[in-house]
Amino acid sequence: DSLALMVLLAEWRRRTPGAPELSVLTVDHGLRPEAAAETERVAELARAQGLDCRILTWTGEKPLANRQAQAREARFALMTSALAEVGGDALILAHHLDDQAETFLLRLARGSGVYGLAAMAPVVTREGIAVLRPLLGVAKERLVASLAERGIAWSEDPSNADPAYARVRMRRLIPDLAAEGLTPQRLARTASRLSRARTGPISFISI
Repeated sequence: DSLALMVLLAEWRRRTPGAPELSVLTVDHGLRPEAAAETERVAELARAQGLDCRILTWTGEKPLANRQAQAREARFALMTSALAEVGGDALILAHHLDDQAETFLLRLARGSGVYGLAAMAPVVTREGIAVLRPLLGVAKERLVASLAERGIAWSEDPSNADPAYARVRMRRLIPDLAAEGLTPQRLARTASRLSRARTGPISFISI
């Protein structure tokens, strides 16, 4: 997903006069021995697209529990620090439509209210950093097809198929939910409507 974002942004920049400078940040979490070679491959692909790339490494002891959430926080901290060093003003992430649907289901299972069920916003400010998610309306299969069409290979993280993680278990439910009409597109649209309801005026009805 992130690789597809990088390629699409590089192509957009080349055809857009006055487009901003882009720098690629890729993180080796130190959780798998293959990760070091994978991040080097990302850096090579970035250079082939005419982009600078920095490899960031999550060092120190790794948590035994809640590992994915801890890794996300560590990744964000590493990226925001690197962003400040290069003078960047926005962090662009590759979350897509399927991620949005999974986030909605995860928060629904936790009993979240309107704020939580609005899921991820396309533009948000976090710790003073503008976080942009331009692919929230794009299905993962389209991103895969975009790379395949360009002959660009990618790496799969085995944790994305590990049922020990709640997100993976939700992902496995989606085909059955889609058969009942709860497609990723419909779930993402519901999250979008809740986002608008969250930011809109509140009406009270007397019963």
